[in-house]
Amino acid sequence: MASLETTDLQRLAQAILSGADGTTQTAQRPSRPLSIWEITTWILPMASEHLRRVLAQNPALPQGVAGAEGGTRWFAPADMQPLRAHFAQSARKNRYLPPRPVGAQAAVVAMTGPQGGTGRTTALLHLATAAALAGYRVLVVDADPGGQLAASLGVAPVAGSSGGSAGVLSLLAQGAGQHLRGVNQSRLDRGEEPLAIEDAMAEALTGALNLSPGALVEPSRWPGLDVVSARPAMMLGDLQITNWRMALRGWQPWRALAASIEAAGWRQSYDLILCDTGRGLGPLALSVLASADVLVMPVPLHEADAVSGAVTAMSQGLAALADAMASLDQEAQRNARARGQAAQPFHWRRVLALPTRVQGASQAALAGLAARLAGGNPLPSPFLLPNPLPEVPQLAAAGVGQVYDLDYRDVGRLAYAPLRDATEAAWQGLSEVLITLWAEDAAARAPQASLSL
Repeated sequence: MASLETTDLQRLAQAILSGADGTTQTAQRPSRPLSIWEITTWILPMASEHLRRVLAQNPALPQGVAGAEGGTRWFAPADMQPLRAHFAQSARKNRYLPPRPVGAQAAVVAMTGPQGGTGRTTALLHLATAAALAGYRVLVVDADPGGQLAASLGVAPVAGSSGGSAGVLSLLAQGAGQHLRGVNQSRLDRGEEPLAIEDAMAEALTGALNLSPGALVEPSRWPGLDVVSARPAMMLGDLQITNWRMALRGWQPWRALAASIEAAGWRQSYDLILCDTGRGLGPLALSVLASADVLVMPVPLHEADAVSGAVTAMSQGLAALADAMASLDQEAQRNARARGQAAQPFHWRRVLALPTRVQGASQAALAGLAARLAGGNPLPSPFLLPNPLPEVPQLAAAGVGQVYDLDYRDVGRLAYAPLRDATEAAWQGLSEVLITLWAEDAAARAPQASLSL
C-alpha cells in the first residue's frame, strides 16, 4: 500500500481549495443593503420621514437605491459613515456619536470559555458588528486557529499553510524576536557568544522584527470594523510558542502580546478590540486572555432547564483559567526575582458572563442563572451582563453567521425586529461597561487635589 508524505498532503490541501481551473476560491459574501426602516430604527434613531427630508435637502449625501418594497430606498453599509457624520453636526449630535472621551484607549475584550460549543464566535460577531454600526471603530482579532470569524465578516480566506503572515501569531513572533535581539546584545556586551538556537528559528524570529502590525489588519464588509484574521499557520501556534519559550528562557508570550498591541497603536486607533480564542487553554489562547482588560464568557441557555449545566460549565471554565493564570503568575515571579525586579501580577478589570441563545422557553433559565450568580458573587463589579443574546434559528436556513447579515425581507419584520432589539440590547450592556472603564481611566488621569494649604 502506497504511503503519503508531507509534500503529498500539501498538494492535496491545495487541490481541495482550488477550483477546476486551478484558481484558488476566495469568494466573499457581499454586504446586504440596509433599508430606511432599519437605519432609523437602530442605526440613526429618528423618524423615517425626517431622514427622507434631510436626504432631499442634501443631494450630496448618499441617496440609496430605490427598491420595489413600498418604494423604500436601500443603502450600502458604507453609506452609514457619511450619514452619521452629517447628523453629528446637528444640535443632537450626542445621539449619533458614540460616547468615547478624548484620549481614551480601546479596551481589549477577549471571549473565553475553554469548552467548545459555547458560542464565542457568534457572540463576538454580534457584538463587533453592533459596535461598528453604533459608530465605534472596532478591531476583531481572531486567535482561534480553526476559526471562520474573518470569513463571516467578509474577509477572503487565505490559501496555503506556510509563508506570509500568521495573524496574531506574527505579533508573538515579533515579540520573541525582540527578546532574542535584546538577549544577544546583552551577551555581546558581556563578551559572550550570542544565544545558540536553531538557524530556522533564529531566521524566522529575526524576520518578524520587520513586521508592520498594520499589514495584519484587513477591512471587513462592515465599515469601521477591521479584522486580524486567523491564518492557517496558527494551527501550529501552540507548538511554535512552546518551542520559542524553550529556546528563549525568560520570554513570556502573555506579556509580549499585550506589549505588541500597545506598540502597534491599536488602543489609540480603535475604540474596541475584540478577541476570539479557540477551545482549551494552550499557549496561544492564554497569550490572548492574559492580554485582555475584560473577559466575556458566553453562557448558552437554549433550553429551559439549562441552568445546572451552564453553572457547572462556567465553574469548570473559570477554575481551569484560574489554575492556568496562577501558573503564569508563579513563572512571572520567578523571572522577576532573577532580574531583581518586582513581579506584576496578571489581572482583568472585569470578568463578565453573557447569556446566549436565549429564547422564550429559556427565559426561566435566564432568571435562574441570575439568581444563582447573585447568591455567591465575590466580584466587585457586575458579573452577569444584563441583556442576553437571543437564539436566532433563522441563521442556519439563511446560511449566515449573525443577525446583522440576516435580510429581514426573508423572515419578515415581525420576526426580525425582536431579534435585532435583543442583539442591540446585549451590545448596550457591554458598551456601558466600556464607558465605565473609560470613566475610571479619566478619573485616574485627573490630577489629584493637593491637601496642602
